[in-house]
Amino acid sequence: MENGYDTSNRHLLPLSFSEATPANPKGCITAANRPSRCGSQHREFIDHIPGFMDSSYRPVAELYSLSLMPLHHLFDIATRYDGDLAFAVANDKPDFKVRGTAYIFDLTSKTQARKFPVRYEWPGWRVALSRDDRFCFAGCYDAYGLAAYSSATGEEVWRRKDLKSVQAVTSSAVEDWVFCGRETGAAHLLETTTGKTLEKLTGVKEVYPSPYDQSVIVGGRALELHGPFGSKLASFKRLNNCERPCAFSRSEFVLNEPDCLRCYDLRAQELLWSFEVTGDAAIACVWFCESLGSFLAKKTNSELLVFDARTGTLAREVKFAASMGIVFGVYGRGSRLLASNLQVLSTETGAVLADLATPELLAWDPQARMERFRELAASGRSLEDLERYMASEGFAKNDVERVLMMKYSNDRKKT
Repeated sequence: MENGYDTSNRHLLPLSFSEATPANPKGCITAANRPSRCGSQHREFIDHIPGFMDSSYRPVAELYSLSLMPLHHLFDIATRYDGDLAFAVANDKPDFKVRGTAYIFDLTSKTQARKFPVRYEWPGWRVALSRDDRFCFAGCYDAYGLAAYSSATGEEVWRRKDLKSVQAVTSSAVEDWVFCGRETGAAHLLETTTGKTLEKLTGVKEVYPSPYDQSVIVGGRALELHGPFGSKLASFKRLNNCERPCAFSRSEFVLNEPDCLRCYDLRAQELLWSFEVTGDAAIACVWFCESLGSFLAKKTNSELLVFDARTGTLAREVKFAASMGIVFGVYGRGSRLLASNLQVLSTETGAVLADLATPELLAWDPQARMERFRELAASGRSLEDLERYMASEGFAKNDVERVLMMKYSNDRKKT
């Protein structure tokens, strides 16, 4: 913990190694900084990890090996602010083949709807859902570019192999375009249904669209407010050379930079309030929760800050019953969160509302599997109810028996 903010998982982010220099003889690891998916997908942010190589050097490729990554760091997740589906993708090939597995979850029934193969390059955050959930988008860095898949069938609809070094994929909530940000070369604004380029955007690395209307924050040399895209309403000088996901309500918007949050009136573009971030602490992401009438900001993997949207008053903190993880999706107009371990959390109370992880997915990570077994054993269900529940969820017979024994042992200790 540093200044009250959780930095324990920093080394699990996408990293790059810089060689030793006279100023830094040990070299260092720098974390990738490509936040995206305003209002839906959010990512942890770090700036720099000096001296990471001091203890024991391991190649970056080894750091990315699936054998080293727990379940809650395998998935890149996309949701929509008011959507009914979640799109989760994992590159399940530890030898860096550009090949992944996509999972579509129905957030209403809390079930896995379908599974299909995709071209995907991990680590990175290159996933999105279209405004009507008809299409899901998955991108690659070195090869295969960006593609759209049918959410209903998993069929590939179109692919732009010419778009290399894809870093950010973001879709509009109200219009039929998907943004493709690139590390090298111009960004492209693409038509959702065909993949055709609508506009090339030089100098733009990321966009953060409003879930309510055509307003969008454009991240370039400055942070610009557009409405609609391409029609600049205001420009804001950067306080830092990078930003994290920005957020909109119906009448305000928040610029999220490493140094502070800045909230403006959407119509007048006048500053309403700011929240300074001191030291090495960082608010990884922020979004608006309609039911609370507040902007929510991630403080740690298990804590949220709740700000009054108009005044910036820090009203309270929400402590989660489980970790939200590094990559997660927000839906239910800000009131629900799909954590990176596939648990559904309430942003209003912090309670665990559902668990979407199947036995197949838990099998990827023995540690996550055992943690889930302990949670089931301590869930308060009777032995009979627990047995029925696990059977209905598809757990193997020996896993059911193991959890029942854990439950029996826990109950004996209490008496």
